[in-house]
Amino acid sequence: MNNDITKEKVFYALKGIKEPLMDKELISLNAIEIEVENNFINLLIHLKNDSMKYKDDIKNKIEQKLKNAFGDSFKGANIEFNEVENYQTIRKRLGVNNSQSRKTKANFSYVIAITSGKGGVGKSSIAINLAYSLIKLGYKVGLLDGDIYGPSIPTALNLEEKLLTLENDMIKPLEKDGLKLVSVGFMLPSVDTPLIWRGPMLHKAINELVNEVDWGNLDFLVVDLPPGTGDAILSLNSAVNINGAIVVTTGQRIANVDVMKNINMLKSLNIPILGLVINMAYLLCPNSNEKIYLFGQNRFKELIEKYQLDLLAEIPFKLSLSNDIEEGLPTLAKSNPDNELYTIFTELSNKIVKKLNLARLKT
Repeated sequence: MNNDITKEKVFYALKGIKEPLMDKELISLNAIEIEVENNFINLLIHLKNDSMKYKDDIKNKIEQKLKNAFGDSFKGANIEFNEVENYQTIRKRLGVNNSQSRKTKANFSYVIAITSGKGGVGKSSIAINLAYSLIKLGYKVGLLDGDIYGPSIPTALNLEEKLLTLENDMIKPLEKDGLKLVSVGFMLPSVDTPLIWRGPMLHKAINELVNEVDWGNLDFLVVDLPPGTGDAILSLNSAVNINGAIVVTTGQRIANVDVMKNINMLKSLNIPILGLVINMAYLLCPNSNEKIYLFGQNRFKELIEKYQLDLLAEIPFKLSLSNDIEEGLPTLAKSNPDNELYTIFTELSNKIVKKLNLARLKT
C-alpha cells in the first residue's frame, strides 16, 4: 500500500472542516492552500477577519483530521492563517484559476440505478459488468460508486491507489478501458480509512459526485447503490433524474423479504423499475448441462408475479465471475470473457436499452 501523503489526499481528508460563521466547507470555499513534502504538510488557511478568532479551534480540528487520516505516515503539519476581507479575494485557490471555474449539470442520456434490498447479493459485480457490457455495445458509459460508506469499485477494478483530481473547479473522473469512474474511494487517503458522515454530508457528497464531475456526454450513467432503503437512493433521486432501476437479488427467501421493501421504496419514489436480475441463480451440471437452482426457482417467480416485474437476467453461479472481480479484472472487461456470461450480460444490456428507449418514446 502506498503511504505517501499527497495534496489530493490532504484535500479530501479536510472535507468537513467548516468556516465557523458559514455553513460551507473551507475546502469548497477554496480557502485552504496545501503543500506536502516528505509526508509533512504545510497549510495556509484563509479566513475572513470576523472568523479569525476561531483559528485555534480550526487548527485543532485539522490536526485531528490529519492524524486520523494518515496515522503513522503523518510527519506533522505547519498550519498558518491569512486574514481576508472575503473569500472572493483569494487569488490562489488550490491551483485553480477562478476565472476558469465552471459548474455545469451533468449530461446523461440515461441514469440506471443498481439496487438491492440486501447486501452480499453481488450487486456491485452486476453493476460493473453491465457497464462494461454497454461499452462493448458501443455506448459511452460512466460508473458511479454510490456506496459512500463501503465503496467497492476501486478494489474491484484494481485502482485502490488512484485519486480523483480537480481541473477548472470540476472533479475529473478516472478512466479505465473507456469507462469513466467516480467513487468516494478515490478520495480517501487509504483503502482502510473509514467515513464517519451523517446524512446531510452523504447527501452533499452524492450530489457533488453526480453534478460536479466532468463526465462529458454519456449515454449511460450506471450507479451502484448501497443495499437497503437508506439515504443514498433519496439523495441520488434529488440530484439527478433516474430513468430506471434494476433490482438485484438471489433466490433466497431472506433476500427476497428485503427486496420487497426495496421494490416498494422505488415505487413510492416513482422510479421506474426495469426489472429483476437474479444473481447466483443456478449451477450448470457439468455432466447433463442441466440448470440446478441453488435456492429454488419458485421464490423469485413469486416475486415477479406479485409485483408484475420483468425478469431481466439469471446470472449463473460461476467462480470465474467472483474471481475476476477479486483479481481486479471484471469478466466483461476481458478481451476473451467467459462465453456464457458474455452472452447473458449482452442480452441484459440490450433489454435495458430497449426498455429505456421505449419509455422515452412514450413520453
